[in-house]
Amino acid sequence: MLRRCWSWLQADRPAPRITVLALACAGVLIKLGTPAASTGHSKSEFREMAAARPREMQVNFEHPFSVWQSAEHTGDKLSRKEDGKFGNDFQFSGPEVVITGQPGQVIEGFGGAFTESSAAVYGKLSEEQKAKFIEDYFHLDGLGYVLGRTHINSCDFSLDSYTFDDHDGDVELTQFDTSLGRDQKQLLPLIWDAQYMVRAQIGGRELKMLASPWSPPAWMKNQSWNSGAPVMDHSGQPCLKAGMERVWANYIAKWITAYRAQGVEIWGMTVQNEPLNNATWEACLMSSHEEGHFVANHLGPVLRSTHPEVQIFVYDHNKDKVYDYAMDIFKNPAAGQYVAGVAYHWYSGDGWDNLERLQDELRHTNLKLLASEATWEAYRWRPGTVISKGDWAFGEGYGHDILGDLNRGAVGWLDWNLILDEKGGPNHVNNVCDAAIQVDFSAKQVYRHPQYYYIGHFSKFLVPGSLHLGSHVLRSGSAPAGQRPYGTCTGADGLQATAARKPNGQVAVVVLNCGDTEVEFKMKYAALAAKLKIPAHGIQTYLFQEMAGV
Repeated sequence: MLRRCWSWLQADRPAPRITVLALACAGVLIKLGTPAASTGHSKSEFREMAAARPREMQVNFEHPFSVWQSAEHTGDKLSRKEDGKFGNDFQFSGPEVVITGQPGQVIEGFGGAFTESSAAVYGKLSEEQKAKFIEDYFHLDGLGYVLGRTHINSCDFSLDSYTFDDHDGDVELTQFDTSLGRDQKQLLPLIWDAQYMVRAQIGGRELKMLASPWSPPAWMKNQSWNSGAPVMDHSGQPCLKAGMERVWANYIAKWITAYRAQGVEIWGMTVQNEPLNNATWEACLMSSHEEGHFVANHLGPVLRSTHPEVQIFVYDHNKDKVYDYAMDIFKNPAAGQYVAGVAYHWYSGDGWDNLERLQDELRHTNLKLLASEATWEAYRWRPGTVISKGDWAFGEGYGHDILGDLNRGAVGWLDWNLILDEKGGPNHVNNVCDAAIQVDFSAKQVYRHPQYYYIGHFSKFLVPGSLHLGSHVLRSGSAPAGQRPYGTCTGADGLQATAARKPNGQVAVVVLNCGDTEVEFKMKYAALAAKLKIPAHGIQTYLFQEMAGV
């Protein structure tokens, strides 16, 4: 490892890569006890660089709790506020956030998607902007991301459609590009830079990568619906030609092997992105029966023999169908033996009832629930929205969704594109979107949008290995009636909250207020309580030491 670290530092690499590598190698050199003379830094300097706590996470435990806040009309954006103290419990007639301490799921972490589009935007940044971008997302002083998602072959957020074997009839995959030449250009360098930064953090963190296919190569697909040349866009029903299921499973395994050879381990994969969406971009329709058959007889056995460490998540589509689709697959025990969990998206709205039903079904299993994609499509931009500020409601929508998902068993939450340009792309089918970080290349500026800060209220505090704790809110809001557009959060939702116990024994509580007025509330934990206030359109994270007996 030391030799690899030294070769990384000696290689002719861009400035941000050197910065990230230096931090990553610092952790390696400390672990190996490398003499300081070999690096030009003292061991204490490396330890300070790679192992220091993030600046704003320094908690003074002379005070029982600390608080961070973001709020629309205050200027606060993940701002540390004045510490407070719990006291004895008291009577209170207003809203009350109660932390019950009932243990739930273990948190894997938070993250975003490494798409070719994001990589293309990243590649156009200045060296200083690249280094700042990597720190913003993957350093503990930033969002502390530890999850990533990427696409197998192209997706709508690629510059155009592509695969790694376009040779019609190559069922043995002898022409598969094991060098991953297309991804070597932009996508892999972005993943590498993120990996190096994650590994530089205290505690030996790793970037866990989730892979999702949008479409097999066109020559594997049923093109009966298409009178022209074979394409990856759209899908027939079934998607795959007869006899191509095992070929496609072997293709996926070769892709995982090729990524490993490039230093990127795949933690998990979803069987198919949005299997019920016959999209105008890369797509592959799969009913729950078809997906279960594919997992049971092809993908599961192939990965069990080639990459048993890779976790398989089924579904990977909207919450409105998550219960029925997943439970139909689990009726097939031959498929279930290979499945690690269920992934889902947010585009059909809250869907809390379906998640609750699924959570109840999986409560006594080791199966995981994973929120694998959310973003704001460009059509949701309101008049007057400017790229320099974004839309505060977009942050609130993320906070609402993350809270709801965590309270219903999610082990992690993944944003879509990490970064996009001023048009919400590039995107080869004009399916443009917002992003937590966007770039205005004409102004040469990189902007954080409200989503960035709202995600941070979770990702910086509910760190990997945290145990979700039960909580509920009394005397505030009501269950929304009917179906609402994704990301909707208003004052009618009342206060919302979630909690987790970090591995170091600290408890983190996140409270959200989407209303137009400040709310005074009580937070109760064990026999203690505190009277608190949260601004209109605000989110707060409270951090305090676990109390005995809870």
